[in-house]
Amino acid sequence: MKTVYLRDERKAGERRSPLTPASAKRLIDAGVNVYVEASATRVFADTLFQEVGAEVTTATWESMPQNTLILGLKELPLSDEAVSHQHIYFAHAYKGQDEAKQILTRFNAGQGCIFDLEFLTDSNNHRIAAFGYWAGFVGAGLALLGQAHYKKQTLVEFPEIKPFVDKDDFIREIKRQLGSDIANTRVMVMGALGRCGTGASDLLAAVGIRKPTLWDMAEYDAAEKPVLSILDHDVFINCVYLTGDIPPMIDQQRLSQNNKLRIISDVSCDPNSANNPLPVYDTITCMTRPFVQASGSDEYPVFVQAIDHLPSLLPKESSEAFAGALLPYLVELCREDELPAIWEKALGCFEKARDEVLN
Repeated sequence: MKTVYLRDERKAGERRSPLTPASAKRLIDAGVNVYVEASATRVFADTLFQEVGAEVTTATWESMPQNTLILGLKELPLSDEAVSHQHIYFAHAYKGQDEAKQILTRFNAGQGCIFDLEFLTDSNNHRIAAFGYWAGFVGAGLALLGQAHYKKQTLVEFPEIKPFVDKDDFIREIKRQLGSDIANTRVMVMGALGRCGTGASDLLAAVGIRKPTLWDMAEYDAAEKPVLSILDHDVFINCVYLTGDIPPMIDQQRLSQNNKLRIISDVSCDPNSANNPLPVYDTITCMTRPFVQASGSDEYPVFVQAIDHLPSLLPKESSEAFAGALLPYLVELCREDELPAIWEKALGCFEKARDEVLN
């Protein structure tokens, strides 16, 4: 019988889960042993997993038998200890990120492997499960909260932000903060046709932003780079999923000419990658400090949001959507003796990245 271990997330502010009590029950009904690491922060209480037959445990994933699948979302705590298990999570280690070598070295040393959730794709290279929609939805909303805040008090840092009860609570708070400025706030979305861009557009519509500027690759390819028209807006939201190097959307020289743009919401969030299309900041932000000032914007400050786990602000809805999409493939992985095609392809991505970084 296969075993899946759902690990607790150690990242501050992370409350999402790739497994819900309902999807845990489906796995159990399919003959899978499900262990759930006890958590005080996960959006689904431990008791809800116990009620469907999962075993809640304080044992760490390192202590689990070798053939256990370790399921999580965000990165493992930094360590040089060898990893020998098969892990399913977002490793952020295949695009030249700062921690890539350390992560891949750990797995290589223990002969473990990563089935990276970002690289679980079907035959058309479409991701089978993604948080993109909710990342865009939250990223757009947080951008508007930033606009409301910094328009009133430029020199006061944006306060710590905590998860909302649900999307309706989130929308109400944005409307309350922006007030009558909603009608006059100009917003541009780059990558508007993807999952992330769709989520951003839906949020803008829900709060009443009129006629946002919606660009996708056709408009971007046709424009001069960096894109001067970004500076015609109060808020710029980047939702482009990067697969390679592209010319910068905005840079420090362009920002030095700015007298309108106030907020950049980098939902794609790859500041540590060589492919970063927004080379005006170089650090991921967090729930306790959601915004940093962009470089090159001293005279008219621009503030950048770059939280890499935005859907955590709506943890229940985003977890249910993601876990529901992942579940059929997780059941297939646990049922089959041979590695199903989607998982085989993800393993190949891991092995390619490992060999490129370590050889």
